[in-house]
Amino acid sequence: MFDRVWSRLVNGHYTAIPATLHGYQRLAVKDEEYPVAVAEPTATITGMLYLNISPDDIARLDKFEGDYYTRLPTPVITIKGVIYPAETYILKPAYQHIATVNTWDEEFFRTHGIEQFIARYQGFTKP
Repeated sequence: MFDRVWSRLVNGHYTAIPATLHGYQRLAVKDEEYPVAVAEPTATITGMLYLNISPDDIARLDKFEGDYYTRLPTPVITIKGVIYPAETYILKPAYQHIATVNTWDEEFFRTHGIEQFIARYQGFTKP
């Protein structure tokens, strides 16, 4: 998750380390800026692993991600080769219809989509 989104959702300050998730890919969502993660045995997702998230912030993240996703245990690996237990929000099979077949464009989101995304989901900002 991009820091500009993350920092609007959680109350805590967490250590974040780059990590890779194997066996999943990010796909674009129809008519949206954000991606979904779906199982794909040969794919990988790179992102940030946030450590020791409080139960209150996990509850906020669960609410933000909503009914379309399930939080699954998914080990990740750092650039130093350390494997960490993690959890990832994965698109539920019942909602696969919202995903396109296109890989999500992270750079486009960073340069064009994030402002619209933040404006659309501002109800989820911290109290």
